[in-house]
Amino acid sequence: MVSKMGLTLKIHRIPKFVLVGITGAVVNLGAMWLLVEVFGLSDYFFKNLANIVSMETSIFYAFVFNRLWTWGDIPRKRGKKLILQFVLFNFSVLASVVVRILLFALIELIGLHYLINVTIGIGAGAIINFVFYDKIVFKGGGYYEPKSL
Repeated sequence: MVSKMGLTLKIHRIPKFVLVGITGAVVNLGAMWLLVEVFGLSDYFFKNLANIVSMETSIFYAFVFNRLWTWGDIPRKRGKKLILQFVLFNFSVLASVVVRILLFALIELIGLHYLINVTIGIGAGAIINFVFYDKIVFKGGGYYEPKSL
């Protein structure tokens, strides 16, 4: 465990988190390819729809594998608390996307190469997701419980 400024993270989760993220990207790409190439969702509207479906497919995949493997040692929630946990997971992903968009715009102003810019954004998003998952989504099984004073 690492603790700085009141933030405690379990380091042993990081390799699992990274592997789930990499395989989640493969799921995203594979679902996109399947929807466009096999099911023919290839015009502008349907390709955008396929992108949304493939993103949510990979988010669901990441939720399942992070819940069962990366944070597999926490008590599992069921029913409404499981649904809340999945909603929080999606909001965590959304928060990291917003940060990535804003960060990209800021870094673009200084003229850094766009691929380096994207790489920085991916790293920042991964850090945000890991912290949110560890401290909110999977802490106590899916909801934030502030500690009483």
